[in-house]
Amino acid sequence: MEDFTLINDFINTFIKKNVLDGNLKGAVIGVSGGIDSAVVACCASIALGNDKVLGLILPDKEITPVEDIDDAIKICSSLKMEYKIIYINNIKNELLGILEETDDKLVKGNLMARVRMCILYYYANLLNRVVLGTTNKTEISIGYFTKYGDGASDLFPIGNLYKTQVREFAKFLKIPDHLIYKKSSARLWVNQQTENEIGLSFNELDPILMFINKHNKKDAIIDSSLLGKSFPHISKEKIDYLLDLIIKNQHKFSMPSICNLE
Repeated sequence: MEDFTLINDFINTFIKKNVLDGNLKGAVIGVSGGIDSAVVACCASIALGNDKVLGLILPDKEITPVEDIDDAIKICSSLKMEYKIIYINNIKNELLGILEETDDKLVKGNLMARVRMCILYYYANLLNRVVLGTTNKTEISIGYFTKYGDGASDLFPIGNLYKTQVREFAKFLKIPDHLIYKKSSARLWVNQQTENEIGLSFNELDPILMFINKHNKKDAIIDSSLLGKSFPHISKEKIDYLLDLIIKNQHKFSMPSICNLE
């Protein structure tokens, strides 16, 4: 059982210290209407004061459900945070109008994530604030984020909490249940759902990732056979897909390589 009082103190101290050390005036957060951004917004408001936190709600009229926008507004309003709603359709469509056409929804979705990143950093620069990322440890572990999109931030306050832990932490923070159990989605295309895309529920995925993390610290070789023995209720196909996903996304965890001329 996690000590969420201690976790709360750690996260709030982490946010406050980095803002103060950087001589910054506050934080900017992309508020999606999901549980991760709700938790980060709550922590930031406690750590810095709600007057120093700006929530940016950045929906796409063609993709973002109305309930997501409503939930995002409710989160910001309940925390008494300033917020702005900026629809990204005009920017996205302007870019798609001058770029080579594609029906690849991932290519278009990643463009949306990077448009949102640009807006977050615009306001962070304008207001001399830090961008707080809302990516959790589950997403970081498998590379489930857009490189230089939602993977771009100055700080990841919940980056060491798996999704299932974020949900429990949200209960501690008294965030409404309907947000805690809301289906996770990056909303990069219509009807996108994280668990369907990965092929595992978070209740299945997180124990596997915890197992991999624990054994990697012991320099053990993690392969599908070891995971198959430890998680017999998970099919080999799903385990193989997960391991392939982790390997494929390794490039997201490092800075670009520099050609060494020395």
